[in-house]
Amino acid sequence: MTRKFNGGEFEALRALLLALEDVQRSPPEPIFVAVGELAQILHRSRPEIIAALDTLAGLNFIEGPGVYRERDWLFRRLTRRGAALADLIRDPDDWRRALDAYAPFFAR
Repeated sequence: MTRKFNGGEFEALRALLLALEDVQRSPPEPIFVAVGELAQILHRSRPEIIAALDTLAGLNFIEGPGVYRERDWLFRRLTRRGAALADLIRDPDDWRRALDAYAPFFAR
């Protein structure tokens, strides 16, 4: 069964993935992602940010243990798959083309 996504969710997932790419460290080490701050920046609720992080982790785009004390999310790094996706969606024009091509599959 395919979950329905709306355009705003895709935008939030994109923004979140690119933001995480900016904060990851080399070599990878655990980073406490302040869910409340991200929620304000992305104009989303805390539960929406946690769900988006869980979605990115579940799809193997990011690595990390997950929710920490209900206010932070422990993030480690983008996976190879996540880094490849970030490369593909970084440019706004490329992002629009990808969204136009694939979003209808998630709307079913």
